[in-house]
Amino acid sequence: MHPPIRIRILASGSQGNAAIVSLRPRDGAPTHLIIDLGLSPRKLCGALEVENIKAHEIAAILVTHADADHVHGGWGRNWPFKSAKVIARNAHHRAIANAGIDAKHMLDAESDSQAFFPHIKPFALPHDKAGSTGFRISTDGVAMGWATDLGRMSSDALAFFAGVDALCIESNYDARMQQHSSRPDFLKDRIMGGHGHLSNVQALQAALHIHKTKALSHVVLLHLSSQCNSPDLVQELWDTHAPELAGDMQVAMQMLPLPWLCVGQPRQCAWSESLFVALR
Repeated sequence: MHPPIRIRILASGSQGNAAIVSLRPRDGAPTHLIIDLGLSPRKLCGALEVENIKAHEIAAILVTHADADHVHGGWGRNWPFKSAKVIARNAHHRAIANAGIDAKHMLDAESDSQAFFPHIKPFALPHDKAGSTGFRISTDGVAMGWATDLGRMSSDALAFFAGVDALCIESNYDARMQQHSSRPDFLKDRIMGGHGHLSNVQALQAALHIHKTKALSHVVLLHLSSQCNSPDLVQELWDTHAPELAGDMQVAMQMLPLPWLCVGQPRQCAWSESLFVALR
């Protein structure tokens, strides 16, 4: 039996972010989505080719926000997704267009996209001036949540993600490493001030809160800082404070893609070793 939702995170971090989500409802054909375009066209299209997904089969591209590590500048020169709609909040449309992506492809995540993609729900998250966008994607009673580049998880955001089966959430920094780093104070304040990024502890607290509403089968931690975090620190935190979830938690990496996650099924699906080559 095919899982209703499959997720493959290709890259996550300050050098580029991108993921593939494939939906397979019982009564319909597969729908392929991309979350963020932070990889170059060559790398992302190469990854799709390895997975035997054609560019014209991408139905929608969900853009969390328009920072360069989420919208690569090369897409303005090479746009293969002729049938896809770019779903982003209006606050990000101008910056996405400035990156070279034609406005004719865009839909407002908070209004007109719902008529075309009712299974995709957006939620505004606090991040710098224009914010970021979280997404809840569901089909056949199975749901996943995506929340990256956010300074805090409000009670409304926790309610939005309540009941998901899989949670992909930012766990950007270790607070102690951040405070003792050589970064300038203004940058530390921006990251830790509620409109920057989510710490390891904040991500863990959010996941545990959401887990209480429905048991999470998968947790993926996104966008770890290369300077102020480490997978070992994250694993130790989860082993100590969330042992019931630690075995179902994975850390997304900048250079190595994760295996497909089958939401509602065991932790990993089939996985392509050749994808390593495509992303080089």
